Amino acid sequence: MSPDDASPMSMVQPPGICEDDCLPPWMRHTNEPTTTSLLLSSSPFILSFIIISLVVSRRVFPVLCAGSTRQKPAESYARKAATVAFGVTLGATGVLAELILCEVSGWADESTRRTGFRVVTDILLLMLTIVLPIMQTQSVMAETRLGRLSVKWQVGVVFAVMTAWLWAFWVVVGKALPEDVRGSLKEDFLARVGVIGVTLMAILSGFGCVSAPWQTFFTKPRIVTDIDLTRLQAGIDNAQEMLDSKSRRLSNLDAKIREKNGSEGLMAKMLTSLRGDADTRERTTLLIELDGLTKMKAQLTSDLAELSKVHAQQVSLKSAKGKFWITFTWCFSLYCLYRLAATSMAHIPFKPRSTFSKTDPINNVLALIAKHWDPHLDRAAWSRQIGFCFSGIIIAGSFSTVLTTFRVLTRAAPGVICYAINGNNPNLALFLSQISGTYVVASALLLRSNLPPVMSSAITQALGAPINPHFVDRWFDGVFLGTAAITGIVLVTLKRWAKDGEEDDIEMGKRNLE
Repeated sequence: MSPDDASPMSMVQPPGICEDDCLPPWMRHTNEPTTTSLLLSSSPFILSFIIISLVVSRRVFPVLCAGSTRQKPAESYARKAATVAFGVTLGATGVLAELILCEVSGWADESTRRTGFRVVTDILLLMLTIVLPIMQTQSVMAETRLGRLSVKWQVGVVFAVMTAWLWAFWVVVGKALPEDVRGSLKEDFLARVGVIGVTLMAILSGFGCVSAPWQTFFTKPRIVTDIDLTRLQAGIDNAQEMLDSKSRRLSNLDAKIREKNGSEGLMAKMLTSLRGDADTRERTTLLIELDGLTKMKAQLTSDLAELSKVHAQQVSLKSAKGKFWITFTWCFSLYCLYRLAATSMAHIPFKPRSTFSKTDPINNVLALIAKHWDPHLDRAAWSRQIGFCFSGIIIAGSFSTVLTTFRVLTRAAPGVICYAINGNNPNLALFLSQISGTYVVASALLLRSNLPPVMSSAITQALGAPINPHFVDRWFDGVFLGTAAITGIVLVTLKRWAKDGEEDDIEMGKRNLE
């Protein structure tokens, strides 16, 4: 049959024949792989998850939560559960970071990346919004009087706290999102976790940007000698001896009370319960003294650890490595001051609205280099992503100074430090895993906004709609500047109070001499 004899119907292609051929490669429908092939292609990510989970559970968690080997069965079970939750959260976080790198570089099959994104984000959503908050609530209850309640009341308290947390997570955090960020239930959860991640990064970055220059330029380092460490160690040893002595006295007193209660008659027990007993009053006094000695020992132990670290740093600063570290600390502190000044300048009133990521020359230069490497990249988007990565660098670089500043802020409340370093309390480890998870989720959502469609097919199908990058810029800068301002005001106020206290002590000494 010649072309002229062909009917019009024969010239029409069947529907769907151009469904994939007319689409770009990243939008074409691919055949779903079988379960076996998907497991084989995902084996590197599964192996990474297992390795990361085991390493952080066995190496990192014991350092962050160095509990006593003699624990009650309930405390031991809670610690094991916290260890598993810590490992699973950081394992999923590490795999999500690997998937992000694979998405940028195009490594691994698209269906493998898409499935990996879905599974990992489901795990992180469950851990960050449900499992970790429940464990943190139970840990706080165990360290307070709420731990003495019955099981039913404890379950009720956990249920009430989780209800309040989920309401705040959905309603309060949802109000911070733009109106156009609406999708499926999972996408809404991811968007809220992303906002929390951006908020946490802004808070920690603002705190670190003030802490690093404060400890570098505005505080006079104390010269720590071996005599100071010896005195603190002697105080800890004395406190331990007193604890052992009073603990033995309490055990003997409990045995005496039990023996006396077993031999007394009903009338004697009634009179003792009404007017009290000398042994019972002594037992109450011993419990109060033991509690005070425990807190004092914890405070001395914290001071010894801090001064030992300062002493080791002072010794190492005399070496070439120490001099390099001093130079790095000064450069890092100067960058923190620059970051504060540049972000503040970008939000000066009566000036066209801008953000730090748009005006920062460092981010823009790095974005131009990335654009030179790949002309298809969006310079403004990558400048924003680089700025968010620099926030993570600020947190990592200022970790030591942040801990020092935290000790300064909590010096007025020793119970906070005592609770934070309590070996049976895994909240520090769980909180660090939460920060890591929310940061990587927020990075994935921002990367979803910054990558071109040809490079973000799997992450787009797995995570759905991204967060509005302009909203992220404004929100991050606002929280960052607010946290930095509050931290600076509190540090200046505490320094002024400390100076006034020293002047009062000097004046009191003069009066005593007179």
